[in-house]
Amino acid sequence: MDGRMEVLARAREQIQQCMKCGNCQAVCPLYLETRHEGAVARGKIRMAVDVLEGRLQPTAELEERFGLCLTCKACEKNCPCGVKCVEIILAARAALAATAGLPVAKKLAFAGLRARRLFDGGLRLGAKMQGLALKRVPAPDERRPSRSARFPIIGLDMRRVIPELAAVPLRDQYEEFNPAYGKAERTVAFFTGCVNNYVYTDAGRAIVEVLRANGCNVVLPMEQHCCGAPVYTSGDLPLAVEMAEHNLAVFAEADRKYGLDRVVFACGTCVVSFAEQYPHGLPLGAEAKARAEALAAKSTDVHPLLVEIGALEKPMGRVERKVTYHDSCHLARSVHVTAEPRQVLKAIPGVEFVEMKDADRCCGGAGSFSLTHYDLSRAITAKKAASIRATGADTATTGCPGCRMTIEDGLAQARMDQPTVHPAMLLYEAYVKAGTLKP
Repeated sequence: MDGRMEVLARAREQIQQCMKCGNCQAVCPLYLETRHEGAVARGKIRMAVDVLEGRLQPTAELEERFGLCLTCKACEKNCPCGVKCVEIILAARAALAATAGLPVAKKLAFAGLRARRLFDGGLRLGAKMQGLALKRVPAPDERRPSRSARFPIIGLDMRRVIPELAAVPLRDQYEEFNPAYGKAERTVAFFTGCVNNYVYTDAGRAIVEVLRANGCNVVLPMEQHCCGAPVYTSGDLPLAVEMAEHNLAVFAEADRKYGLDRVVFACGTCVVSFAEQYPHGLPLGAEAKARAEALAAKSTDVHPLLVEIGALEKPMGRVERKVTYHDSCHLARSVHVTAEPRQVLKAIPGVEFVEMKDADRCCGGAGSFSLTHYDLSRAITAKKAASIRATGADTATTGCPGCRMTIEDGLAQARMDQPTVHPAMLLYEAYVKAGTLKP
């Protein structure tokens, strides 16, 4: 049985558990906006049966129907039968991609992802030339300029506000091996992901510095690449496997060379790739699967690690902020990291933490979904902005760079001026104010 059929076989097992009760309907962000049964997991599962058994032929309309999913897993959390609805939807996407191929735009985008050097070079060039296509717009934090399109650009709505590409990528700001400040107690590798490496280097630097201040040697493998989640969720399994095997080889080599205690992430989607998709979701070969299982056991989001290593017990200065926190879907519902980010925020002197309504409701980003369905995404994000406004917080936080980008746009569209940051950035600020770290 080839890899694609293995994925479909697992999906069939899940399909048999669905009793069509419709509990998914009550929590699906897309259904709440569209009121369309095809947006709900139950409706997609009905279509998936026919796709997987060959009764429904691939069409552009069918592809669009399966594309209308945020993969937020709210349906799974509310399912009384424990059906892995997202697994079924992704299997159907894979079947469609294998039969009819991907849309031209995605083929081109993924060709860029496959060519790692080209991808890296393109983003570096984009950082230098972004002013030609993107104009600066007012931003809550002058240190983090925002931009919008000067003219129509495919895949970028002209209303959308996006952060600037960083002048220097995060991994260029460090050596591969960065020793702990003081006695080293552990060695961790940091999977930076794409957004923290090329856009939100402020979050990446805060994480590296805070870890080093807490006895961690921090390794940044320079050959690491995109985790492959955009490819996997679009149904291109062969390329997803190729990208996974590359990252697994890079981090296995880092483990051999430095002896890694943990692999740390600052993105829910990336940690899910290493902890779930690589070892369990992708049809990997035997060697890659063994690597995946070994690295999955060491993979962790940064927040639990900060709590574990005593980072909240270091001397901290006051950070006078009223803060709320948005749970990313993958952090909250896949790896169940919800308490630790709040522990980090509440431990910082001067921070007043206020819980927002529906903190774990999807922000509407979902990777490329916000690019291909901006109006629908924006409607969902508007609800998140309203929840943030209702808290009276002057700062929004989230543990996911994709959510950060989406929320920043949502707040800009709502004419709100709160900055959005990673919790580790506030911890870093507190360390600097106390002299625990140098700025």
